[in-house]
Amino acid sequence: MLASIGILRRRLTRSLAMWTLALALLAASAPAAFALIEGGVGNDPIKDPGWPLGAAEIVNFNGRVAFWVGPPFGGGQWHAECRGDAKELNAVLAAFARMDGTNKKIIVHDGVGRSFWLNTNRAPEKADAAKIDWAFVVWQKDNWERMHKMPARVRPPDLGDAEAGPPSQLDIYAGGAVRWEDVVVPKGLTVFDRRLEAHGFSLEDGVVVEGRIVDAATKEPVEGKLRLERVEPQKKGGYEYSLIREVAADERGRWVLKNAPAGWHRLVVVADGYVSRVIGYETFDEQPRWSSHECAVLCPAPVSGVVTDDEGKPLADVNVRISDVQADGVGRYESPDDYEVKTDAEGRFRVEAIPAGKGSVWIHKAGYVRPGLGPSIEMPTKDVKLEMKPSASLVVTIDFSATTRPGGYIVNIAPQGGEKVGSWGGSGNIDVKNQITFRDVPPGRYVLNGRPNPGSSKETTESVTVDLKGGDETKITLTAK
Repeated sequence: MLASIGILRRRLTRSLAMWTLALALLAASAPAAFALIEGGVGNDPIKDPGWPLGAAEIVNFNGRVAFWVGPPFGGGQWHAECRGDAKELNAVLAAFARMDGTNKKIIVHDGVGRSFWLNTNRAPEKADAAKIDWAFVVWQKDNWERMHKMPARVRPPDLGDAEAGPPSQLDIYAGGAVRWEDVVVPKGLTVFDRRLEAHGFSLEDGVVVEGRIVDAATKEPVEGKLRLERVEPQKKGGYEYSLIREVAADERGRWVLKNAPAGWHRLVVVADGYVSRVIGYETFDEQPRWSSHECAVLCPAPVSGVVTDDEGKPLADVNVRISDVQADGVGRYESPDDYEVKTDAEGRFRVEAIPAGKGSVWIHKAGYVRPGLGPSIEMPTKDVKLEMKPSASLVVTIDFSATTRPGGYIVNIAPQGGEKVGSWGGSGNIDVKNQITFRDVPPGRYVLNGRPNPGSSKETTESVTVDLKGGDETKITLTAK
């Protein structure tokens, strides 16, 4: 039986606690989006959900101590966390060589592995009990293909190239029961050796991170800097980043950071005349390890425009955010600071530090709304014209006179005719007054119902259709069963 945990995604910038414009707008608009990662302990066989032929033998290895399936907003990426020696690993490698798929790789690490599922909070006192010797990762093809079509900010970073096919991977840890010299790798499998000694370092160098900075257009080296920043989740949501270490790149654009401290970190490249870029996130423990991050940076390509209401009047203090930024030949280009500004008194905005490429524009102002998905733009560009109209608000009250109020109760709202990409809808929990308020709703017809959370479909209220007008507040009461 699968168990599940809630995974907090990055804090986003809209006012409603739980709403979506289908899946695409859920990722772009809610202040805190939660999704479930499922998993379990032990080695009870898992029924093949659509893995490549031969993967089930590896997932269901009798030395598996835990498994989990993610990522949020899609699923289909399975992780089998295992213990065993070189002899048992050799049998797994032989099965890996036979398994269908052309995008297969093996990664060798120093130290011992740490099970995610056995120690989801990375508690130090659970570290020993969470030791593993290897982990196997495999995708369901349909899920992988669907994730590739999602917005860049939602897609996991390890999807790989669409042309290469779904990736499968064995991460092997050479510091535990596995002696790497006793491992036999079958022909045809690609091995990436990430042990320190394979890259000219020693165990005394601890955690080593190195990389190179180049100009994305010219491919010439850039003498920038690498900033190692600690990631600190905040109780009220979101994260704070504090500088821990900074190293300079040489004339070849190369930088090396040794003995990085334990913890969760963000790696940021900065260089004069270029747009700063987040090149990765790393979680280090006390064990030696090596990783590499190549980085291409781009010069700024400003974006400017104006936001008006539906009568053509300029709107001030509109939050303008450009997301899903993709640069040609570079891929996703994440900024350490959001690509975000506010409009001035004349409704105009200008985003300076953004790279050449493509992105989507999202705008927000309390009391107004721009229905649908954010328009795509190419950077640099000017005179972007965006229009907003007055939004609606909806207060829903649940009448519990015919039953006892449960501990949790949720209200669902969906566009009449069903949800689709670009439509608005979602759900949220009622408060102590048995109410929930949906604000900044695009005008239109919506269908409402409520139910206990958790609960069954039999406990769902009768559906009610409402016609929401821009600038108006509508009040509705639903009767709980």
